[in-house]
Amino acid sequence: MKCYPVNLNIYNKKVLVVGGGVIAARKTERLLERGANVTLVAPEITEKINGFIKKSRIKWVQREYKAGDESGAFAVFCAVSSEEKNLKMEESLSKRCVRKNILINVADKPELCTFTLPALVSRGEFDIAIFTGGLSPRLSRKIREDLEKIYGEEYTTYVKILGLMRREIKMKKYPQSRNQKLFDELVNSDLFELVKDKKFSDISIFISSFLKRS
Repeated sequence: MKCYPVNLNIYNKKVLVVGGGVIAARKTERLLERGANVTLVAPEITEKINGFIKKSRIKWVQREYKAGDESGAFAVFCAVSSEEKNLKMEESLSKRCVRKNILINVADKPELCTFTLPALVSRGEFDIAIFTGGLSPRLSRKIREDLEKIYGEEYTTYVKILGLMRREIKMKKYPQSRNQKLFDELVNSDLFELVKDKKFSDISIFISSFLKRS
């Protein structure tokens, strides 16, 4: 089944994470980056998760998952070890979430998910998502690693500047055709090279000059 790719707003939404290992820690970190309100259920946790708890960034329920823990959640992320007892729990959790119209993701089991997660290259507000429909997570990972070499950390600053300039241009209330021409000119300019080379004075001059003549 081919899924429809979306960019999900989880800001201030209640999200349940089931599991306390490395994978659960990684999912929790990404959820916190996006502003989710995270509750984590697990008898044991990693040091990374413990760090989130010490900073009061998540709520920890120190026990095994119980039926009903998912109630009221916008989404559930299940990331537990592959023991037989956990498989039964994953299946029943998935069914309960489907009945309650709660989004559910079970690590490495796309057949139990109502949504799957991409391999992600993330540079601030700039994200590149790679999906293989669960057929080859390793290929997704390889492509992500290749893209990370192409799209470096400088894209965090670059995209932020583009966003600020776009906002300034749109405030001038030009016709859409003129806006598009300016945006095309901007992304094909030397701005990226200035950002990559950390020429901050030249960046300021470029921004001022471009906005003045636009």
